[in-house]
Amino acid sequence: MGTSALQGVDLKIERAKGHLSDLKEAVKWAFDSDRYEFRREIDHKTREHALWIDPIPFIVPEWSIIIGEILFHLRSALDHLAYQLVIFDGKVPTEQTKFPIRDSSLDKNGKTLPLRDLMTEIKSKEILAALDECQPYQGGSNDPLWLLKVLNNIDKHRLLLVIICILDTDKMSWESFDTPAPTVTLRTGPLKKGSPIGWFDFHGVESPKDFNPHSAISIAINEAQAPMINTDPFDGILEQLCRHVEIDIIEQRFRPMFP
Repeated sequence: MGTSALQGVDLKIERAKGHLSDLKEAVKWAFDSDRYEFRREIDHKTREHALWIDPIPFIVPEWSIIIGEILFHLRSALDHLAYQLVIFDGKVPTEQTKFPIRDSSLDKNGKTLPLRDLMTEIKSKEILAALDECQPYQGGSNDPLWLLKVLNNIDKHRLLLVIICILDTDKMSWESFDTPAPTVTLRTGPLKKGSPIGWFDFHGVESPKDFNPHSAISIAINEAQAPMINTDPFDGILEQLCRHVEIDIIEQRFRPMFP
C-alpha cells in the first residue's frame, strides 16, 4: 500500500475504486445493446432522420447509493490524510481535524483567510503551502475537489443525484461520405420514453445507405448544483475524482513528505 501512515488513505481510495469498477460492470450489463434498439425514421417533409431508442433502459435506484459511497470514501481519504499530516507535524489531531476544501481564499467579509487560520493544528509552511495548492479557488468552479465537496455534501442530506439516461455523444461518429456531413441535433437532457433522442439533417439529399452514427447511451448524474456534469457519463466524472484525489493530491503533493 505504500507509506504505512497513509494506509487508511490508500484503503479508502481502493474501496472507492472497487465500488466504481463494480458499478461500471453492473451498468454495462444493464445497458447491453442487446437489451434495447436504436432506430431511425425519416420525416419525408424535412428529410431529417429522427433517432429513437426502444425501450429506455431501467435505472437501478441503488446505483445512486453506490455513487454516494464512492464520494464518501474519497472525501474520507482526504480527512485521513489531514489527520496524518497533523501527526507528522508533531501536533495532536482533534475532532475538528479535516482536509480543507475552499472555493474562495476570502472569508464572508471579503478579507483574506489563510489556511493556517483554519488548520490551526498544522504549523509546517510546507504542508500549508501544499494544502493551498490543492484548493478549488486555484482552479475555479470546475475544479474536481470542489465537485467532490458539493456532491458529497448533497449525499449527506438527501438521496443523491438523480440518475438519468443520456445519449453518449462521445461514442457517436461516422465515416466521411460523398454527401455533405449531416447537421446533428442531439437531446442533451434526460432521455424520455416516446421522444426522439436526436436528429440528422442531410440537407435535402438521401442519407448514405451505410450511415451509422454508432449510437450508445450511458447514465449521468443529474444535479442542479453541479450542472456541468449533467450531460457527461457518470463513470468519466467519478474516474476523474478518483484520479485527482489519488494522483494529483496524495501522490504528487503529500506522499513524498512521509518517510
